[in-house]
Amino acid sequence: MHYFRMRGSEEMANKQTDYAIHGERPYGILIAGHYAEEPGYSIHRPSGSVDWLLMYTLSGEGEIQRPEGTVTCGPGDLAVLLPGMPHHYGTRGSRWEFIWVHFIPDPQWLTWLKLPLMSELFAYKHLPAGELRSNVEDGLVRMALNDLPAGRSELHRKLSELALEEALIHLQLHCNTEYHSSMDPRVAEILQHLQQFPAAKISIPELAKRSCLSPSRLSHLFKEQVGDTILNTVCKFRLERAAQLLSGTTRQVAEIASDVGYDCSIHFTRKFREAFGETPSGYRKRKNQVT
Repeated sequence: MHYFRMRGSEEMANKQTDYAIHGERPYGILIAGHYAEEPGYSIHRPSGSVDWLLMYTLSGEGEIQRPEGTVTCGPGDLAVLLPGMPHHYGTRGSRWEFIWVHFIPDPQWLTWLKLPLMSELFAYKHLPAGELRSNVEDGLVRMALNDLPAGRSELHRKLSELALEEALIHLQLHCNTEYHSSMDPRVAEILQHLQQFPAAKISIPELAKRSCLSPSRLSHLFKEQVGDTILNTVCKFRLERAAQLLSGTTRQVAEIASDVGYDCSIHFTRKFREAFGETPSGYRKRKNQVT
């Protein structure tokens, strides 16, 4: 069985989705739900999704048609469809009850998320009855419950994403008994440093010295294992922190730009719009209207 190391989220987030989402973000849960569908239910995406799609079957049966063939999903089956995989899925038999979530992985998951692949863009795992299935299912149920319709609070969003992360961690702990490869500790340390201090000035030669690597070797190894460049990764961390400050404080946009490491508020506004689809002021106004 092959395993997948998580790729950088810039590949998943560079296009608008074709369904309603709860606010545009560089990463996180886009939309989730708990369905119980009768015969005739089906979804067809000949070009695949632009994000990750996880589906976990609670009862009944569904089927996923993909280029390599059809997979039947029964109770305890978890499937993850990666961006760009053409697919068609629907109810098989009389009923299919399943939890689903469209999401773009949090960069913090880069150090540990590895999934068992059936093909390049499709991960699948049957969870036998027991502690693992119970833990994963509990996390996904709480994720769906907290992913309320439009108007949900930021705290509900956070609870939903923590529940998804919890479910994936339980899955990963099980997979780790089968797969022991991990991120290079030097890259993991640099990634953690960037997360903790997103506003700090970035010098690749200084980071290379910190990790006892040459600048070119660090840049190559970081992109290979994280899936994105150092500078792009820092940009994601900065914009996510800015979004938190915009929705949770009354600080001026120019002050927030400085807080997250941007010397020029115009440049900050342009980067924020590229990632979130609206200006910082527009984002704050919309968030403040949420009750």
